[in-house]
Formats: sequence, C-alpha cells, structure tokens
Amino acid sequence: MRILMLLSFIFIVFSCDKETDEKIVTKYLTPGALGVVAENTPPAEYQKVTAEFGQLSVQEGSYTGGSAITPWSSWWFPTKDKYLFENSNHRMLAPLQKYDQYVFKTDRGTPDSALFEEMEIYNPSEVNWAGLCHAWAVASVLHPEPKNEIERENISFTIADQKALLLKSYENVDNLKYYGSRYNGGFDDKFDDVYPDQFHRFVQVFIFEKKLPFLMDYDPSYPAWTVPVYNVTFKIVKEDSNTAHVKAWVTTASSFVDSPDFVGTKKSVKYYEYKLYGTWNGSILDVTGSKWVNEAIFDHPDFLIAFPENAKRGSLNKNLDIAIIDEIQRKI
Repeated sequence: MRILMLLSFIFIVFSCDKETDEKIVTKYLTPGALGVVAENTPPAEYQKVTAEFGQLSVQEGSYTGGSAITPWSSWWFPTKDKYLFENSNHRMLAPLQKYDQYVFKTDRGTPDSALFEEMEIYNPSEVNWAGLCHAWAVASVLHPEPKNEIERENISFTIADQKALLLKSYENVDNLKYYGSRYNGGFDDKFDDVYPDQFHRFVQVFIFEKKLPFLMDYDPSYPAWTVPVYNVTFKIVKEDSNTAHVKAWVTTASSFVDSPDFVGTKKSVKYYEYKLYGTWNGSILDVTGSKWVNEAIFDHPDFLIAFPENAKRGSLNKNLDIAIIDEIQRKI
C-alpha cells in the first residue's frame, strides 16, 4: 500500500515492568561531540533524527514504552477496488453515494463525489498495495474511532462508511514531518535508511519520552505500508568494547482486518535486530554508528513520520467537503 504519490506532491504519507520505562536513558549530546567515529556511521543527510533531538545514548537492559494513544484499525480501501463508489450489492449505497445523498438532502447541491472517485481516482490496474493506509495511519491517532452505525437524514452510515469518509479526508495530508527517505529503487537510494540508530533515537523521543504514537513505513523496498506505532520493547546487550546488540519488538495497529466494519485495534508486532557502535561509559553506550543485522537487513523501517499533530487534511476527491464529512460524523 503506498503513500499516494508520496513525493510527487508534498504528501502525494515481552513486556517489562512499568518501572523500567523510567530507566530509559535520556542523555543528550550535540552531534559531533563524541570524538569517536564508529563504523557504519550514517551519511550526514541521513542523520536528521539525531541532528534534531540529540545524539543517541543507550543503557544495557530491557525497556518497554507505550503511547498514551492507542490507534484503531481499519481496512485500507485499495485503489483498485470499487468499494468507495459502488456497492457490490446494488440494492445498497456505497460510502460516497451516501455522502452525495446526504449533501443533496441537506440542499447543498449534487456533489457527485462517487462519480469523481470512479472517473478520476479509481484504477483497476493499480498495484495491489496502493490504497489509503497512509490516510488511516494519520486518522487513527488523531480521531476517535467510529464504533456505531449512525443515521443522518434517514441515511444509515455504517462503521465502514464512516471510516471510509474519514480516511478520504486524510488521503492528501500536508505538513507531515518525515525522517528518512523513501526507497524508490534509484541508484543513489540508501536501502539501509532509516538507519537503526536514527530509529532507536526516534522511538526514545516519541514513545518513551512524549508517550505519543508515530507512523512508519515498515517495508524498506518500493511498496509503502504505513502503520501507526504505539508500543516498543528494547532488549539491549553489551557485545564488546564498542558494540551493543539490540532486539526490538515494535507494536503497530494493522489494516489487515477481516471486515471494513471492524472495530478495535488489531495488533501486529514487527521484530528487528541491529548493532549500535560507539563508546561505553560504564553501562551506557554513546552511539556514533549502527547497522541492521540478521533478517532486519532486508526487513526494517523505510521512513518515519512524527506524531502528526499539525496535519492539514485534504482529499484527492475534489467533490468532497471535509466540513460535511465531520458534520456527518458529529456526536449527538
């Protein structure tokens, strides 16, 4: 599932005891202050996380951190599927057809959002992974989950209808903050990016310190599968005089649900291993380099997105009005 036209327009997208959460090292160093250049130091352009938040330091031990927000799961509405504008049961209306009917019944014209979706956005030849997972990932950490069928103007909007409309309002989001570069298969693309030291520092900041979820593309190759991350466990072991071996369990919400009307959070756990290099000061390693190891060489995050608190919503469907979508989903 891709972040739709990701770089063509700015967004064209185990447990330990709780007591150990507080032991996570929060030592900050300015980049370049360590005086030791370890092997596998990322190129400067791939050190955006540590440039912004300070150099990474880690301590031996096991740590679990969690977000105060638990994202909800949703089907990702593939671009090659007709679901949004045409119900396979022709006696019932699709989500955008219901939206159009609501707008008409409230005397605001005939928006034809369903027709626009079919003619301008739907693509039966699109790749299988293309869809609205990027929109879902953002919406799932910013909005309460629709959990009940609602009725507006004698039109019944199912949970799936509500999630579909909400996701459409986030499919062309602007003002997201990216760390790492999407791998497009170009000769100058870095497959190792996002590098593990940058990933680890990012988790420290958002999950352990801010208690906020973040988004990541968990596929390092060309497809983009964007998911919200809300819990992470680290196991950090000293390996030698300048190395730590890290195992990471990263818990995300999943979009692979059994039904578009699914309610709740379907959990998925990604497992990564990597080595951090630097200088040990007792049980603390001041990190200057890193590399993915074992299966994580081929299976690690591609890029990261900060908690999207300043996200600006937008839709590629020009006949959708976000204010009306919110009106339909308003609480009574």
